[in-house]
Amino acid sequence: MKVLFLNPPFGSWVYWGNHKAINVAHAQMAACLREWMPEATIKALDCRALDMDEGQMLQGIRDFAPDIIYMGDAFQMTGTMTIIPKYQHAAQVIKQEFKDIPICTGGFYIAARYKEMLAETPDFDYAIAGEQEVTFTELCKELSKDDPDVSAVKGLAYRDNGSVKVTDYRPLIENLDDLPMPAYDLFPMDKYIGYGKLNPYQEIFTSRGCPYGCSICIDWVTVDPRGDNDWLRHRTKSASRVVDEMELLEKKYGVVHVNIWDLNYAVKRSRVEQLAEEKLKRGLEATYGFLGRANTFVRDKDLLKDLRLSGFIYGVFGLEVADEETLKKIKKRITVDQVQETVDRFREHDIMSVMTWMIGFPDDDEKVIRDRFATIDRIDPDVQSLQMMLPVPGIPIYDEIAPYIEEHDFNKWDFHHPVVRTKHLSPAELGELALLVNQEFYTKKNRVGRLLESKVLHPNAIAVFASYMESMQEYQKASVEGKVII
Repeated sequence: MKVLFLNPPFGSWVYWGNHKAINVAHAQMAACLREWMPEATIKALDCRALDMDEGQMLQGIRDFAPDIIYMGDAFQMTGTMTIIPKYQHAAQVIKQEFKDIPICTGGFYIAARYKEMLAETPDFDYAIAGEQEVTFTELCKELSKDDPDVSAVKGLAYRDNGSVKVTDYRPLIENLDDLPMPAYDLFPMDKYIGYGKLNPYQEIFTSRGCPYGCSICIDWVTVDPRGDNDWLRHRTKSASRVVDEMELLEKKYGVVHVNIWDLNYAVKRSRVEQLAEEKLKRGLEATYGFLGRANTFVRDKDLLKDLRLSGFIYGVFGLEVADEETLKKIKKRITVDQVQETVDRFREHDIMSVMTWMIGFPDDDEKVIRDRFATIDRIDPDVQSLQMMLPVPGIPIYDEIAPYIEEHDFNKWDFHHPVVRTKHLSPAELGELALLVNQEFYTKKNRVGRLLESKVLHPNAIAVFASYMESMQEYQKASVEGKVII
């Protein structure tokens, strides 16, 4: 059984610049398949990392002659919804030449919309519901038989005589430490670069799910909706296992910076404390950052000194909106004061603060957005990352936002393009406001010079900010001109 994990040609999120990261799902799935089905022959073809066009992609498939091709991502970090049409187009191109090679897809969005994806994409033969590792391995084992019967493989959507069939629900993997180390040796590790400046660079996921369950979070669609609120079931790798992976990346592959892209690494204080302790004990030098929440960063403010010593150079957290009523409505479970304290404590410890916020809610008008921006301006994070409302089908807030969707081309569903209107503003007006507040924020208080000329921030943090600023013009083209970036 020859299995190909394929990343087709596509670009990067605009404000990250030249940013090429490994497909975390592929690396983890390949490791599981290699351990659980040792007779399989596995290859990873990352067209983005290798700068391959469609013709070179097809030649790579021709050379390997796989028995099945897998395409899919774990979470949203490759480019949110924009990856879906990329996978669909690649499948169409592949099927034109290799009509007998089955194509399986899964992961972000597809994990929750598996039936719809097969119904609307004739070039996909299989779609995985929920988590991919066990289901895909069982699918490969079944297809390697002389007379395969995939109906017994849980968590699978497939075609049967022209109709789409869905098998039983696949329970979640409870202990993530049971998963083998991602199969980094199968990937072009020297080609991965972060923010156009950090190389070699790597991204990892060390947990799944989030107990907070914000209604706007698009990662609800990484789980099978047939489960019992599976997204709220937070499961983690132990801190020692996380540092094992970071040590492998630094010592074997020379990685200089690691992004931990969990939706919230810091749910448990013990994992934060143990991460810093273990990394310091092992003397690892690679820097890192992770996503958290203002309430957990405030809870752990006494750990920030050790975190910074261990290489933690920036933290990402969201405010999204600035009034308490809307914060409660979207179940954000933080306060503006907690966000302010997070920024202040980060600055005390020379940690760069990266704060997200959002526009495009139904009641947003120019005054509401200006007032929201005034709060952001007062809080004064080092980096403010403005995102457009992205009402991905399947998230809790979708039904409320769906009537306001104006743009249905998923190539533009990337947090940068305005895809909705509000009761008061058109998508074009939202884009113009985004442009104006972005410009206003970074032209005040010497914010750009404060970071680029900083003597206390780590150079890798400054490099991330520099990439963001260099890409700002492309961000503006996305929000105002509608230019497709990824």
